Amino acid sequence: MMENKLCIYCKQEINPLRLKALPNVKTCVDCSTTGAKRGMPMMFGEKDDTWTDMVIMEPEDLDRYENVKKQKSRFDDEEEEEDNFDDWDNTLLDGLEDM
Repeated sequence: MMENKLCIYCKQEINPLRLKALPNVKTCVDCSTTGAKRGMPMMFGEKDDTWTDMVIMEPEDLDRYENVKKQKSRFDDEEEEEDNFDDWDNTLLDGLEDM
């Protein structure tokens, strides 16, 4: 049987399912500083050298990405959208090399 653990911040009992998934966790969901993440498959490369990767991002970054995508689709035709959209992928992923 799993022992009950208390959150180090609010001193409330941590949900047993959270403890089962993350046995070493010290905080409850409400006190956790890690926010929700969103994943989106993105295609990289050119011509025969292409691959799809899952990019994990903060919800705000995904919203920004989707807004840019909507703006581009309003002003560009499909070919131009594909060509110009590579610039967005690079700016979105600039900080990920350090992870």
